[in-house]
Order: sequence, then structure tokens, then C-alpha cells
Amino acid sequence: MLVGFYAVADPHGLSRQYGVSVEGHAPAAFVRATGVRDIALGALLGATAYFHLPWLLVVIAVIGIAVSVSDLAIVWHHGAGRNHRAHALHLSGVVAFVLMLAMALFAIGR
Repeated sequence: MLVGFYAVADPHGLSRQYGVSVEGHAPAAFVRATGVRDIALGALLGATAYFHLPWLLVVIAVIGIAVSVSDLAIVWHHGAGRNHRAHALHLSGVVAFVLMLAMALFAIGR
């Protein structure tokens, strides 16, 4: 959720960290939109944890993996090029969602 708030508050600054720098107001709107997406995913994850719904966590984790892989592909092909630190950031998102998926499946199987 923090990344989402950063995207909404400072889309130009986040885009540089993200690996695809944007200039102008129109491109910044897309960065803000991804920020709102990240805030929503974070809130949904928080609610899922609070209400102890591992089956919903499986769904969110699969969506999170798809989003993180898509973000990585976008940055790889349209932004930073090879071996940029933003790649590690997006790859860590993939890893985090895979771990969440594994934990949720373990909780369901118990």
C-alpha cells in the first residue's frame, strides 16, 4: 500500500524508481492508476488476513503474481533495459506473492 500511496502522491518520482520514467501530466495519470491498484490490493490482502480467508488469499496471490509478472515485463521491455534495480523490485513482488500462495495452500490443506 505504501508504494501505491507514493505513486498517487509523486508519480514522477515513483516512475523513476519503477524503471520507466514518465514526464508530463497524462503519463503520470497511469502511474497514479497503478498506485490506486496497489492500494486496493493491499487493502484486500489486509481484509483477507483479518477475516482469515485463505481461499481468498489464493485468488489474490494468483492475481498478484500476474500483476507482478506483467509489471516486470513492462519495465523490462519498455524502460530500464538489462539489469536495472527496478527488475529486482518487481521480481521481489513475484516472490512475495508466490510465498503467499504457498502459505494459503498450506493453510487450506491443514
